Amino acid sequence: MKEKTKTLLSRLAIPLWLLALLCLDLLFRKTYGYVGGRSWDDLTPLLFTGLWLLLFGGLALLLPRWGGRILILLSTLLSCLLTVVHAVMYHLFGNFFGFPDLLYAGDGAAFFSFQYLHMRKLLLAGVLLTLAAGILAFIFLPKHKKGKKNLAWRLTGGLAAVLLAVGGLYWQSRSLTVEIQLRDEMGWSVALQEKEQTGTPEQIAYSQFKNPNACLPLTGLYQYTARDLAKTFFSSASQDKAKALERLEAWHDARAPHADNAMTGALRGKNLIMIMVESLDTWMLREDVTPNLCALREQSVDLIHHYTPLYLNAGTFSTEFSSLTGIIPPMSGVSTDAYVENSLPAALPRLFARAGYRVNSFHSANGAIYNRGAIHKNLGFEAYHNFEMMGMEDYMLDSQMLNGFSQMVSTQEPFFSFIITYSGHGPYNESMGNIAAPHLEQARAVVEASGLRASADTLEQYTRALAHIMETDAFIGGLMEKLEAAGLAEDTAILVYGDHYGKYLTDTDFLMELKGVENRNLLCNTPLFLWSRDLEPRQLEKYTATVDLFPTVCNLFGLEADLRCFVGEDAFSPGDGLVYWRDSSVWDGKSYLDGTQTASLSPEQRETVSRAHAKLELSWSSFQYDWFSVHDPLTDTAADKSE
Repeated sequence: MKEKTKTLLSRLAIPLWLLALLCLDLLFRKTYGYVGGRSWDDLTPLLFTGLWLLLFGGLALLLPRWGGRILILLSTLLSCLLTVVHAVMYHLFGNFFGFPDLLYAGDGAAFFSFQYLHMRKLLLAGVLLTLAAGILAFIFLPKHKKGKKNLAWRLTGGLAAVLLAVGGLYWQSRSLTVEIQLRDEMGWSVALQEKEQTGTPEQIAYSQFKNPNACLPLTGLYQYTARDLAKTFFSSASQDKAKALERLEAWHDARAPHADNAMTGALRGKNLIMIMVESLDTWMLREDVTPNLCALREQSVDLIHHYTPLYLNAGTFSTEFSSLTGIIPPMSGVSTDAYVENSLPAALPRLFARAGYRVNSFHSANGAIYNRGAIHKNLGFEAYHNFEMMGMEDYMLDSQMLNGFSQMVSTQEPFFSFIITYSGHGPYNESMGNIAAPHLEQARAVVEASGLRASADTLEQYTRALAHIMETDAFIGGLMEKLEAAGLAEDTAILVYGDHYGKYLTDTDFLMELKGVENRNLLCNTPLFLWSRDLEPRQLEKYTATVDLFPTVCNLFGLEADLRCFVGEDAFSPGDGLVYWRDSSVWDGKSYLDGTQTASLSPEQRETVSRAHAKLELSWSSFQYDWFSVHDPLTDTAADKSE
C-alpha cells in the first residue's frame, strides 16, 4: 500500500505542483479582482500564467532530479512568499508589492509589526495548499528513467515545452508593448484614448510597468514578478534619457509662467516652521484629543480638501521628498543614491538659503533611516538634527523635541526649520507603549464617551492612535508657547501637514467608515493648515495634493524658482485643483475617475486621466533623468543641452 501511494505521488508530483501554482494565481486574482477591474478568468493573465507553468514543466523535464527539486522548491517558496507580501502590502498601503519597494525595505523593517499581517482566509489557505503541494513534489519527484528512448522523449518534450513557452511569452509581451508618446503641442496630455497613437490602456500600463495595481491583475503573479524584477534591476535608463530630456524641455517651453495672485509674497521675509506630522489624519483633530492642533487650525488658512497620495509605499519619505522639492518620487528606475547625487537646486532649503535664511531639519530618528542625513544635505539643509542633537532622552516622545528649540529658531536672521514628528507612528500596540502611556487614560475616556463600535482589537488600536497623536499635540502646544516667550510668534509662519493617513490602524473597513469614503485612495484626505498672524483664518476649498505644497510655499514667500519646471499647482492660483494617484486615478471633488479602468470613461474623463498621467510621467522623468543637472530651474536657462 505504501509503495503504491509513493508511486502515485511520484507520477503526480509535477502535475500537482503546476496545478497548485495555477490555482494560487487564480485565487489571488479572484480575491483582488476589484483592484484592476479584471475578472479572474481574463484571457491575458491566464495566457501568461499558462506559459510560465509550461516553462516550469519543461525545465523540470530537462533538469536532473536535483535541479528539478531546486526549481520546485524555489518557485513554490517565492510564489507563496510574494502572494503573502502582496496581500499584506495591499492591506496596509492599498498597493501591491513591487521590487522598487526593496530600496526602502531595510528602513521600513524597523517599524514592522505582526499586527500588520492581515490576509484573506481563503487566500491564506491557498498559500498553505500550494506550499504543501510544492513540498510533496520536492519529496516525491521521481528519478528520470534510464534508456535512450526515455532520454530522447524527455529532452524532446522538455525542449519543446521550453521553446513554446519562451516564444509564447515573447509574443504575448511584444503584443502588449508600445512606445509611449506625449502630445507636446498640448502641453500635458498623453493620448490614452487614441489607440492608433499610443495603444490601449493595457498596453500603456504594461509598457511602463510602474503601477502594480494595474499590472499584476493584467499579467498574473508569475509574469508580473519576472517583468517587475527585470524592469527594476536590469533596465537601462540611459536608453531613454535623451528622449525624456527633450520631452521635458518641450513641455516646459509650452507652459505659461506662474501668474502672481493676491497671496504672492504675502509671507516674504517671515520665518517658516514646516511640520510634517507622522500619521496625522482628519479624525484625530478633535478638541478633546488634540486641543493645540485644533486651536492652531482655527486660526489658520485651512486647506480642507488636501490629500497625501502614497506615490511610494515608503509613505513618509514620499511626502517628505515631494513637499520639499515639488517632485513626485519615481516608483522605479532610480536607486536610493539618486536622492543623494541628483541635482536639486530648487529644493525649498536651497531657495530659502538663497534668500538669506538659516535652514535646518529636525527628526528624532537616526540620520541613517532613509539615508536622511545625506539626502537632507543634498536638499540644502545646513544640518539634520536627530534625537541626540536635540537633547531628547526618548526619541519616540515628540514633546522632548522642545529640548532642541534653540536650534530650531534664530533671533539674528530669518529661519526655515523643517520638523518631522515621530509619536504618531504605529504599530498601535504595547510595543510603543511608552508613547501612549502618558495619554492612554484620557484616550480611553474619549473613546468610551464616543460610543464608537468596532472589534476589541480595532478599538484598542484606535484608542492608542489617539494617545499617540496626543503626544504630538503636546509638542505643538509647547512650541507655540516657546515662540511667544521668545518674541518670535509675530514673525513666524507655521505649516502643519500629515505625511499620510492613519494607515497603521489596520482595519481598513473601519477607517473608510470613520472617514465616510468608499474608495481607498480617498482615505488620503489629510489635514494641512498654514498659520501666521498676517493671514486671515479661512477655509480654502481648492483640491490640493502634496506636490502642490512646493509651489504654494514658493509663491507665499516670494522664492525665486521657475515653477514651470514642476507639475504642482499653487494652492492660491485660480482653478478647483486636481488630485491624482500613482495609478492615474483622479479626484476633483465631483468625480472620482479610476485610472485602472479607463475603458469605462467618457472621452472627456479619459482626457482628465491623461493629464494626470502626463504629470506623473513628467515629474518622474525630471528626477529619474536628473533634468536639473542640465536645466536650471532658477534662471530658466539650460545649463547644457548637448547631452
